[in-house]
Amino acid sequence: MSRENEKVMPDFTVDVNDTINHSICFESGENNKCVTLADQDLFSVGRFLTLRLTVKNVAPNKQIAIGIKIYETTGGTRVIKGNKMYAVAHNGECCQNITLKNIHFVLPEEIAETDDKSNICSRRTFDIETTSHYIDIDRCHGKV
Repeated sequence: MSRENEKVMPDFTVDVNDTINHSICFESGENNKCVTLADQDLFSVGRFLTLRLTVKNVAPNKQIAIGIKIYETTGGTRVIKGNKMYAVAHNGECCQNITLKNIHFVLPEEIAETDDKSNICSRRTFDIETTSHYIDIDRCHGKV
């Protein structure tokens, strides 16, 4: 790729400090003070989604691949919001269910498929798509 075709990513900063500091001073001999603080906007709102997934009857001494995609659906349109992939080994002696716990997705409102991206009060709908398959494949040693 020539340098003229390279895309240059713009510099940007993200303020992750949602803290507003207030300085309150007690004068000498003053032991009680009532203070009304300025209104504070709620920053960095979003949602956490935690999933648990069980793959049933995994054959012994096999590895499985598990994929999870999360979509947000608005007005009939599905937009992908994240994906996770796992490789899990089952070293037992018989078929067994394999459960993945605490699969976390972070879904900030800034990426919401809604008009108001700063309001956690709006409804959001997500679709989860999963797939799993064996990684270990028995090889045929004869001619086919």
